[in-house]
Amino acid sequence: TVIRNKCDLSGKQVAIQHEPVTEIYISAKFNQGLDLLRQHLMDCVGYQASGEGEFIARRRHLHALQQTAEHVTKSHQQLIQAKAGELAAEELRTAQQHLSTITGEFSSDDLLGKIFSSFCIGK
Repeated sequence: TVIRNKCDLSGKQVAIQHEPVTEIYISAKFNQGLDLLRQHLMDCVGYQASGEGEFIARRRHLHALQQTAEHVTKSHQQLIQAKAGELAAEELRTAQQHLSTITGEFSSDDLLGKIFSSFCIGK
């Protein structure tokens, strides 16, 4: 999926095109097309709203989502307030690692870190 922002400047209309790749045209500044983008992302991950609005998650999933949100917020602050793109990127990398704990995408270093932080290993 390619997201094309600033469609207000390029003269493009807010839209989604599926061929040859999915492209979504939005204007984040004017809050146009964001609902289209959200719906596309929910479709991509197979989200289906239940009739009662039920949401079941493990405690660790909720914690990982909370940590992800905090790092995304910090990233935004680094980018906007400090104009520090490299620090914003690091915050986003950390946010992605927290999401990976939910999806199960661990590296071997992550697994070893988890083992050593959770268990007392004697001599």
